[in-house]
Amino acid sequence: MMKYTNPIIPGFYPDPSICKKGDDYYLVTSSFEFFPGVPIFHSKDLVNWKQIGHCLTRKSQLDLENIPASKGIYAATIRYNPHDDLFYMVTTNVTKIGNFYVSAKDPAGPWSEPVLVDQGGIDPSFYFEDDGTAHFISNARDRSVHKAGFLMGPINLQTGEFTSPPVPLWGGIGQNAPEAPHIYKRNGWYYQLIAEGGTELNHMVTIARSRELYGHYEPFPMNPILTHQNQKGHLIQATGHADLIEDDQGRWWAVFLGYRQTHQYFHHLGRETFLAPVEWVDDWPIINGGKAIEIEMEHDYNHDVVQRPKTAYTTGLKSWDMNWVYLRNPDQSCYDFTEKGLVLSGNEYTLSDIANPAFLGIRQPHLTGKAEFEMELLPDSKGEAGVSVFYKFDAHFDIFMTREGKKNYLCFRKVVGDIVHLEKKIPTKTNNITIKICAKPLEYCFCAKVDGKKVYLGKGLTRHVSTEAHELGFTGVFYALYASGVGSKALFASAKISQGEQD
Repeated sequence: MMKYTNPIIPGFYPDPSICKKGDDYYLVTSSFEFFPGVPIFHSKDLVNWKQIGHCLTRKSQLDLENIPASKGIYAATIRYNPHDDLFYMVTTNVTKIGNFYVSAKDPAGPWSEPVLVDQGGIDPSFYFEDDGTAHFISNARDRSVHKAGFLMGPINLQTGEFTSPPVPLWGGIGQNAPEAPHIYKRNGWYYQLIAEGGTELNHMVTIARSRELYGHYEPFPMNPILTHQNQKGHLIQATGHADLIEDDQGRWWAVFLGYRQTHQYFHHLGRETFLAPVEWVDDWPIINGGKAIEIEMEHDYNHDVVQRPKTAYTTGLKSWDMNWVYLRNPDQSCYDFTEKGLVLSGNEYTLSDIANPAFLGIRQPHLTGKAEFEMELLPDSKGEAGVSVFYKFDAHFDIFMTREGKKNYLCFRKVVGDIVHLEKKIPTKTNNITIKICAKPLEYCFCAKVDGKKVYLGKGLTRHVSTEAHELGFTGVFYALYASGVGSKALFASAKISQGEQD
């Protein structure tokens, strides 16, 4: 019996797509306005995942200048093409160049420069046919074909040009926002899997099949094959945007997004990556036996798979690692990794600007846990620096130090929509503090250790940094190190993030 815990990749890792080569599995997720873009993970058993890199690591691949919150890179698809022994990642930069793809021999990178595809819509995907031809599909929100739902056509992988005009495929069961198309072939059937209902509470996965790749697709009479739209009290909500994979034992699995709600229907960690088994009944896929997705899952798997818990993460911040991302394309002059830790130097931008402030963030992975950061406001600093619980430009809680004249102050600020409230401003003689954030599903508690003493700063409700409290967004909360203002400078010596109840 195989047992594992969902989400298999916790925190803001939405829109998963998966492929395999040999006995190696690779998975990518969306990244929106954060850089590098499109994190990529590796696994041998589908439940234990390790990040091995990002697909978009250069500005020539990923231009995020002045990208609004929750724009930039939307859903990505990863596919292995056995005909040229290359991996392809295809996605959309919705604010800049539209649909494009990159390729790599090694999924860890480096990945190629982008190849643009002249087709609108979002959520592109590739299907590689047995004869070696490549086919590109995306949704047709640009209405280039009225009510088409999706457009697909054969494509030249070297140029990104269609070798014949794309044609409309199945458009779904009539729910709003049809997206996330994937094509599979099994037992002589072609399957078109999509998401519908919007990536909120009505999210769902539906499917249709055809005997011909470009033929008439018959929808499954029991659609949707995955949804939590009627699971009001369930911890997991908004399941959808799935991708399917067959393992070495001939068993099928689905990876998909969902979120863990806190206050009813509120979520702040972002949409996360989940896993469930798939059975085939009369050549139709049934996800998790048609039952709701649970945190603790069991499956009659004939291999011993032990899920390794990820309960703690610690770093001395002496070098960048791939758990951390920048807000948009980074101003590299702001970052200096030293033997003592990361020195952040502020520029003219703040966390509330649609720009690239001095920002290095790591996704909050646990609803309940603690984060600790050691920092020193450097003697020549003239601005502010600290740690933020950051959702987006108008939703963040900030614990920071600032200097006015020759005096240091420890401060706690809340930014919620158009409300900016400085809740605490405490004079302190020291330059060195340890910032402590205790997270629970409904609230954060903010403290600092100053001169060996614990200083309580205040609390913040998680719903104030939740998607549902603001204009619709698609990201999640980060613990972010930052510095604001030209002349601000701070040393961050360590970061520790752990799971579980804290004092």
